[in-house]
Amino acid sequence: MKAEPFHFDPFNNRLARDIRNDLSRSFLQALAEKNVSPFQRCGADYMQMDLEPGYAGYVTARLAKYEEAYTVIEQKGYAILQQAAVLWDLGLYFETHELLEPAWKEAEGDRRRALQGLIRAAGMKIHAENNNMKAAVTMGAKAQADLLKYGGELTGFCHLEAVLAEIEETFSTGPGTTRAD
Repeated sequence: MKAEPFHFDPFNNRLARDIRNDLSRSFLQALAEKNVSPFQRCGADYMQMDLEPGYAGYVTARLAKYEEAYTVIEQKGYAILQQAAVLWDLGLYFETHELLEPAWKEAEGDRRRALQGLIRAAGMKIHAENNNMKAAVTMGAKAQADLLKYGGELTGFCHLEAVLAEIEETFSTGPGTTRAD
């Protein structure tokens, strides 16, 4: 009998969730401190644990993306929405969500709804990565509604049209089609 391929699943696997959350937290700390050592140290700590290859591969891939994102963000001196665009481009959707959440909590009115839409779009991608297409479509519909109505509040986020296109793509691959039109 053929073994199932490894799937890094932070929704159903505690170690995967801990790795994802700890790495993400350390990356955001590195951005705040303008110092790469928090995520490098966190990654090294996990790699010393003699992880199974699937987990180690996730850590290694994430650290490489963090290095790339950190370099771009620091070289350009990007503000939060520009940082979110860099993370989005690298497929760091959980980190995009985590980066934007504090700004969303502090925002008010239309800006708060726009940030919520972007956070939901990241959530949609996270669910899609984990093959939970029903949740991805539901989250995408909510994101689309907020982004279409309030997206003008996201000055500095140059990827709005691309995010909306990715939402539409999710609708075409998920169960049923729920749109905000």
